[in-house]
Amino acid sequence: MRPDVLVGPSDWLIEQFGDKVADELWTRVPEALSTAIDREVHAHPAMTQTMERVLGNPRWPLPYEELVLFLGTLPGAEIISVPRSVYQLVLINGHVVVPWCYGQSARVSMRDAEVGRSFGRLARELLRRFGPPWRRSPVEAPLPLDAVDEREVAKICGVIAGIEPKPEVIIAGFAGAPNLGLLRACLGEIKSTDNGMLSWSHLDDLPLPPPVIPRPRRMQFP
Repeated sequence: MRPDVLVGPSDWLIEQFGDKVADELWTRVPEALSTAIDREVHAHPAMTQTMERVLGNPRWPLPYEELVLFLGTLPGAEIISVPRSVYQLVLINGHVVVPWCYGQSARVSMRDAEVGRSFGRLARELLRRFGPPWRRSPVEAPLPLDAVDEREVAKICGVIAGIEPKPEVIIAGFAGAPNLGLLRACLGEIKSTDNGMLSWSHLDDLPLPPPVIPRPRRMQFP
């Protein structure tokens, strides 16, 4: 295990979610993200370059789906979704958990990633509505025109806007590659600096789930 990964949940995570839920988040978030990558790889085993683009696409539905499946049964969890949308989120103890693929290398922690640079429309809108005050970074990539994405983001953010008290945004970040699977997983909370830029107010590197060892094939004898 890397030295930057704690043995158990940090004090910050326990403070946000309580002991029991924090223990579950510590392991379930990496398991959910790992499962999402594995599902994509097994569905398209010969499309490595295409999958690299898929993993970095904020509209890739599997991380949202797996986080809902792994976290939606936790005490106090509420699933937020709208019909015919790739977006579905989990609200736990006043926190909305949003997935973000920040890279494809195990060498880089989410702590070192440019906050907001590759966020999709949903993460940006959630932060604008429910996060700290901030202004657009000059390195933030402009989003392509996408009427479907704009409509889906507006709908799910509208649902979240009706929740009281106003929820906070937690980023479930990960690095992964098609041929290597999940490389890093993190949970982080964002703050704005004095000049209105975004940075991490807190971030935990999470332990990766143990690798799945293929079962040996049985020898068949005539």
